[in-house]
Amino acid sequence: METNSNIVPILIGNKEEEEENSVVEMVVGKSSYSAQMKRKREILTNRKSLPDEMVFEIIARLPAEDIYNYAVLVCRKWYRAIHTRNFVYSHLRQSTPGLLVQTLCCGNSASFFVSMSRGRVVVSEFGYELRGGTWASCNGLIVEFDYWKDALHITNPAIKQHSTIPLFSFPVASHDCHCIAYSAASMEYKVVVAYRIKDGNSRVLRLAIRTVGVDESWRHVCTEHLPNDIEANTPFITEGFIHWPSRKTHVLTLNVETEVITETPVPQGYEKRYKYYLSTGKSLSFIINCSEFSLEVWEMKSETREWTKMCNVDLEARKSKFEHLYCRNDSSPFMLVPGGWLNYQEVLVLCVSHKTRVCIAYNLRTQEIGFFELGYDCKYPNFEVHTNSLVWFSGS
Repeated sequence: METNSNIVPILIGNKEEEEENSVVEMVVGKSSYSAQMKRKREILTNRKSLPDEMVFEIIARLPAEDIYNYAVLVCRKWYRAIHTRNFVYSHLRQSTPGLLVQTLCCGNSASFFVSMSRGRVVVSEFGYELRGGTWASCNGLIVEFDYWKDALHITNPAIKQHSTIPLFSFPVASHDCHCIAYSAASMEYKVVVAYRIKDGNSRVLRLAIRTVGVDESWRHVCTEHLPNDIEANTPFITEGFIHWPSRKTHVLTLNVETEVITETPVPQGYEKRYKYYLSTGKSLSFIINCSEFSLEVWEMKSETREWTKMCNVDLEARKSKFEHLYCRNDSSPFMLVPGGWLNYQEVLVLCVSHKTRVCIAYNLRTQEIGFFELGYDCKYPNFEVHTNSLVWFSGS
């Protein structure tokens, strides 16, 4: 994660002005030099007349890294205000989620953050090395299972905070995936692990929960009624809910606050087609491959569990634009594979079923097709909705 390299420092006579000038440097951002200097003079002239509420509203629009690295150092008042829960979650509400993408191929891995800025896709290297291959993100907190050290970690890379929590341990159990979600009503974060235990000739799905900073041990969730065809290694996190799709006809949803599990049928008539699920951050998308270059998009509201058809993506007439992504040595069918959303319903990020480092950004509004590259040639990079935030447990 990179901070603004175009900040131009200026020297001021007294201590108070030196401190407050830090935010001036960040506010002016990437303007032209003359515009920067004009804006600086305006802010320095009027800064004392601005009410505190307006100042913090301005600061809350800065990137999390800039607030953590610079704004908290301006003065004690700013430090205390920035560390309040109200400020942290005000900043979170104003931050636009992006996609944290991990590529894995032949022992090589790389992580990138893909976001939208002024209508364009921006790709930057992610300044944090993800442990293992299983991880999930919620409100800027990443939970990851380190296979090599057999440890479970929660990290906020933007503010360099890190915590290790005790692993779930159950005899003769295989862990499928850990994930994290936020309960707004109780203002708590909960880590959930899906695991399987042997029952005769089958392996039965079970869930366990640990409330971060509260529980001293893992708690089992009643899952006796759950079917066994759930894809437990691919949970999707939305606001206050975790979803596990089945291989065929339904989705299991855990309400993180009530810890109640419900089962929702998916739209019918697509049993023999390739199906994909994406988190929009707020809701769950269900996407069907109608053909190699056309998709049908549905949305499920977590609270009502009702499906609504949103749109069709039909690129059959423009399939020649993707010829450079074909791998001639790959005999598998070539098709577009949904990866994630940028500014939900604006840009759909797609990868392809052949090995490549190129991803596709399709703008549903303008119907423009763009391409961007990741680190290594691979099939199916790992996409996760992620927001750079100030969230941590002591301020949550």
